[in-house]
Amino acid sequence: MKHAIERLRSSILFLPLTAVLFLPGCGNQEQAPMAGGSGGRPPAPVVVASVEQRDIPVQIQAIGNVACSAAIAQTPLPARDVSDASLRVLQVDAGKMTGKIRSFQGLNGPPSPIMRGLPDLGRQYKDLRIDMIRTHDIMGPTDIAAHYSGDNPLLAWLIPDRGQRDDLVNAANASAVFPNWNADPEKPESYHFAASDKYIQSIREAGAQVYYRIGRSFGADYTALPDFEKFASVVKHIAMHYNHGWANGFHDNIRYWEFWNEPDLPFFWTENADRFYSLYEKSARALKLVDPSMKVGADAQALAFNGGPYREGFIEYCAVHKVPLDFYSWHYYAMNSADPYDMVRIGDDIRKLLDANGFRNAESVLSEWNLTPDFTERERARLQGMENAAFVGDVLIYLQASAVDRAQFYRGDAAWMGLFGLHGEYFKPAYTFRATGEMLKTPERVELTGADTFGFAAIAGRSPDGKTVQVLISNYEIPADYKAPLMEAPAGSVPANIPTPDFSKIKALSPRKDIRYRDNRGYELMIRNLPWGKEGSFTVKRYRLSEGQDFAAAEEVSASGDRIKIRNPLPPPALELIVLQIR
Repeated sequence: MKHAIERLRSSILFLPLTAVLFLPGCGNQEQAPMAGGSGGRPPAPVVVASVEQRDIPVQIQAIGNVACSAAIAQTPLPARDVSDASLRVLQVDAGKMTGKIRSFQGLNGPPSPIMRGLPDLGRQYKDLRIDMIRTHDIMGPTDIAAHYSGDNPLLAWLIPDRGQRDDLVNAANASAVFPNWNADPEKPESYHFAASDKYIQSIREAGAQVYYRIGRSFGADYTALPDFEKFASVVKHIAMHYNHGWANGFHDNIRYWEFWNEPDLPFFWTENADRFYSLYEKSARALKLVDPSMKVGADAQALAFNGGPYREGFIEYCAVHKVPLDFYSWHYYAMNSADPYDMVRIGDDIRKLLDANGFRNAESVLSEWNLTPDFTERERARLQGMENAAFVGDVLIYLQASAVDRAQFYRGDAAWMGLFGLHGEYFKPAYTFRATGEMLKTPERVELTGADTFGFAAIAGRSPDGKTVQVLISNYEIPADYKAPLMEAPAGSVPANIPTPDFSKIKALSPRKDIRYRDNRGYELMIRNLPWGKEGSFTVKRYRLSEGQDFAAAEEVSASGDRIKIRNPLPPPALELIVLQIR
């Protein structure tokens, strides 16, 4: 089993961070005054700290005094001139609040392992400040009307090792919430909640909200759906179990209930759209009987930009028939363009569609997203590497100014496409989530200019107590030789009697033609109006994520004053978090 899982997910080698800090004039805190001072107070001196991290120099200019503080040092390298035109000029006004930094720290995949041999990740999820977890693809637990077989071609594609797959099948079928569809849904003894309880409570213990997906996981058999009235009653009683304590249950206050997953693909929904509308309506109304304040929505469309029965048709049906729709969910994998701004563009389109149908208060939820949906071995290194880490960083920053309300990355655990290895070690994109999680400590978003929507993304925030200011920069480029990979399901994965979409007629988001990369080899960052004022002293810490660095502390200096300039090469793909904190 262990070797089978190792073939599915191999661990990566973490390279140690090496840096050396140079602080000219550290032995003498007295500096010559700047020319051009005025007033009775002498002008504050400018002190330059030149930092060498591997072969990457940094310059910091602070209005005030800079104290010596070296963090990690190794063999000194000669300083280089970083004052070239290839650096992006960023301006931050820490005194001008522009809004709140929103959390998009949502994931698919629970912290508790879904297969034998995978690690428990409760500690790591807390470290990343994950605050919402979707219950899709837990493979049995939390599924409704799902059955699994070892010979299912989709499941074999997902989990090639037969022994590992058989173990999962046995566990999944034993975990069915409502195993016998001839049983009475009103009776507690008709339900087997134990396995689902384990995962739901592990999400809660990790400090996250539960986003409950109603339906089936990938690779479930194509079994006929039960009576719709009974299905809706089962859904209602599951909500009663987790929110009202029914059947020795809980009071988890699960707010989001998402109906189904990707009905526009035949892998999950094998009936027509009218049947889908009917089952959603019955399930949504049943949930509202449990608690009218719970949020119900659908339908996690796979091809989010493509109009049709599961987008326009579904939303229009809900509007005409006054069916509750508190959110509309959708998915996007950027495999066609590798452009992190695509999610913003699609989010705008969906927001307009909801508003036009009278759902102005309905949320837009991006309940699956990633660079690619390809879970096979050929994409493993790309998904775990720095290219995807920078892509993820850009997306999480761009979503801040988007019409998207919530998002759940696919996926977070140590299964296929996950953020972690078999021993709980971080892959590169996990560090990106750690960086964006850190930004939530400074939720007051402040003005930042100079970033763009082509790949050089940045955001700045300050803490409510005025003691911390942070800037996050993510630098990404679409690979120059990028070609959209082909991902074809294995033969026989869809029964012959089930119609498949004509992908030649699918409406896809057109790639942007105006992307130009300029001044993106690094940054020159000027932060003004620091909240502690001209007399305040503070520390400056940098954390870098790159091919050779895993978000460890790159450098730390002390400074004073109400402004600071930092100049630093940061060639893509890379990410850097800069933390200023009062002493």
